[in-house]
Amino acid sequence: MNLDRAFVLLLASINAAAGFTPSGSASFSVTSQHASRVAFVPRVRVASALFSEVEEATEAKVEEAASEELVEVVATDEPAEAVETEEPTEPEFDTAIYIGNISFDAVESELRAAFSEYGTVQKLQMPLDRNTGRSRGFAFVTMSNADEHAAAIDGLDQTEVGGRKIYVSESLPKDKVVENKKKYNAKKKRNTGSKIYVGNLNFDTTMEDLTAAFAVYGEVKDCFIPTDYDGNTRGFGFIQMDEEDALKAIEEMNGTELDGRTLNVNKSLPKGTKATPKQVKLYVGNLSWGTEEEALRELYEEYGKVVDCYIPTD
Repeated sequence: MNLDRAFVLLLASINAAAGFTPSGSASFSVTSQHASRVAFVPRVRVASALFSEVEEATEAKVEEAASEELVEVVATDEPAEAVETEEPTEPEFDTAIYIGNISFDAVESELRAAFSEYGTVQKLQMPLDRNTGRSRGFAFVTMSNADEHAAAIDGLDQTEVGGRKIYVSESLPKDKVVENKKKYNAKKKRNTGSKIYVGNLNFDTTMEDLTAAFAVYGEVKDCFIPTDYDGNTRGFGFIQMDEEDALKAIEEMNGTELDGRTLNVNKSLPKGTKATPKQVKLYVGNLSWGTEEEALRELYEEYGKVVDCYIPTD
């Protein structure tokens, strides 16, 4: 009996050293009849980790967590590097300038030189006539920014380029141009007085000559002599004056000579309207054979200005 008990205690000690407990790890039986035999049947289970290994793994995890926390703290303490971002570029200025009344002989270099005095010319378009290859009388210019755009319009409008007075304004959509043209014409009609038509001009007469002739009767607000595709004058022109000055100029200048040609001067009418003739040709019969043209002219000048007097001779 004592031997059996000693053997059981020995087995319990061995199991305890291996991580097993006598009650749950193994089953054994000792019979009194066979004291020298002890049956030991171990139950299969996964051996648990030793305390030293668990302790080492735990310490490793704690150290790893501490190092990660330290890295995170150090990263947050340092100032973040500034990320370079590309600044958005301003959109390219693309508002065009309209140039009207350009000479048919004008070339792009002339316009470019004129506008370059006010900044950088980004684009210049001057449409050409497909038959003659010459300018159609207008062009479009785009400057590099709004300040140059405004300066070019202000500085070049109604100045002379290539021998013609050009009209410079901001290019607008077609419907807006029509609307503005109507407003401009209405305003011009109210504020600029009357437009005078001057016909039978000498082809060598210049706008300066015509302006000087009419300036005697008041301020000439505008003067224009149309030209053909070859640049030659078409034999007539237009003068803009205040209403009162225009009436006086028409009365005094009609029938007078300028550069060797007798002028036909009257108030300009809207396009498509025909003027009522103001001159009346009179027949004077039964004159004495000795009557002279000068005497006949003096007789009729008591009733108005005599434009012409002619007495046929044999």
